[in-house]
Amino acid sequence: MAKTPSDDLRAGGQPGQAREDRGPDGSPCARVPARRSPSEPRPSLASGGEAERRPEGGPARWEPEELSPDPSVGFNPRSVTPGIENQPNPEKVNQIPPAGMSSRPDWIRLIGLESQVPWLMDRLRADYGECVPHSGAKFFRAGALWHPGILVSWGHKSEIAMIDLQGSRLACTPVEEFMQLSFELLKRGFRCTRIDLAVDHVDLGIDLHKHALASCKAGELCKLRTYSDDSEFKADGTPLRYLLKLGKRTSPICARIYDKGLETKTLPAGQWERFEVEFKDDRANEVCMALADAGDKLHELLWGYVIGAVEFRVANGRSEFARRPFTKWWERYIGQTTPLRCPPQPSRSGYIQWKEWFRESAGRRLIQLANIFECRPSELFYELIDGLEPAFTETSCTIEAREMHSNRREAMPTAAFGCDRNTL
Repeated sequence: MAKTPSDDLRAGGQPGQAREDRGPDGSPCARVPARRSPSEPRPSLASGGEAERRPEGGPARWEPEELSPDPSVGFNPRSVTPGIENQPNPEKVNQIPPAGMSSRPDWIRLIGLESQVPWLMDRLRADYGECVPHSGAKFFRAGALWHPGILVSWGHKSEIAMIDLQGSRLACTPVEEFMQLSFELLKRGFRCTRIDLAVDHVDLGIDLHKHALASCKAGELCKLRTYSDDSEFKADGTPLRYLLKLGKRTSPICARIYDKGLETKTLPAGQWERFEVEFKDDRANEVCMALADAGDKLHELLWGYVIGAVEFRVANGRSEFARRPFTKWWERYIGQTTPLRCPPQPSRSGYIQWKEWFRESAGRRLIQLANIFECRPSELFYELIDGLEPAFTETSCTIEAREMHSNRREAMPTAAFGCDRNTL
C-alpha cells in the first residue's frame, strides 16, 4: 500500500510562541496582533481549533459544494462563512494591543494540488516542529494540525489539498513569516480562496461603529450594498455588543465593524474597535498575491485594501461617485492614504480554461495510464477516442479555438500551407 502523509505523523510538542513584531514607531499600521471576528468564536483545545471539523465518531455533515474559482481543481470546499468553524475556548487569554492603530491578516486559506502535500508537510515541520494527526476539514478525509491554528487537509475527491492559517496562529506570529509562506505556496500553484484583514483601534476615540451606523442609516454607504446592525443591549441600556455588518457574507467582499473590547470582555465600550474585511474567491487571491509581494509596504498595503473595500459618501441625490464627496468623518478616518480597490478579475478565456482543465484532470490520468500500459500517451489517446463522433455544440472554447486557428492561418506564410491561401 502506498505511503500516505498520515503515516508520517507523530504527536509532538506545541511550537514555541514567536515574539511579537511591533513595527516602527509612528507607523499608521504598527505590527501588532489582531484578533478574531465576533462571529468566529475561538477554537477549543478539544477540537484542535480546526476549520469545519467533522463530528467525532461520525462522517462529515453533508453540505452543498460549489465550483472552485480555479477550474484546474474542479470542485472544492465552499468559501466557508466564518462563525461555524470553531467552538468557544474559555481558556483563551486575549491580548490587548497597545494604544494606537494596528493591522494584520486574521485568516488565510489556500488550495492546491494534493501532490504538494509532502512538500508542505516538510516545510511546516521545519519551522513548527511535529504535528498531530487530524480528521481534516469538511469534505476531506485526513489532515494534520500544528496547534494552534495551522491545519492542512487532504483526501478530497478532487485531489486537492487545503491549508488554513487561522487567527489563533496569526495573532502570535510575525505577519511577515506567514506572508513568506503564502508567497511560497502561490509559487507552487496554490490559490488563495479566503483572506481576512483586520485593523484594530485602541484608545483612539474614533467611535467607528457609531459613525458608520449613522452613515448607513443616512444612505451614505457605498460599494457594499447592504448593512445590518447586530448590536445587543441589556434592559437598562448597557451595551453587550456593538456589531455592524456591511455587505452579504456570501459575496466576494464583506466587512464588519465591531467593538472588540466588548466582544472579548476585556475593555469598556469604545476603547478597542476593529474594522475587518473578508475577501473570497478571485478577490482573495489578488489581495494575497499583493500582500505576499509587498515587502516593507505590507502593513500600509493591508490598510489600503481595508479602506478600499467600502466608502461613505454624502447622500446628495447624485448617483455618480465623483459627484458625491466623502463624509467628513470618513475623510478624517482614511487621512492621506489612497484606498486600494479590488475589482473582480476578468473571466479567463474559454479555450485556455478548457486546456487547463484537461491538463489537470484527464491529461494527468492519461499519462498515468500510459505508464501502466507501457505505451506512449498518444497511442492510448487514440485508443480512448476510437469510434467517437465529434461534438457539434458551440461553446466559448470552440468559438475562441476557431478564432485562434484563423489568426494563425493569416499569420502563417503561404509556403507553410503548401498551396495558395485562397484555395484553403
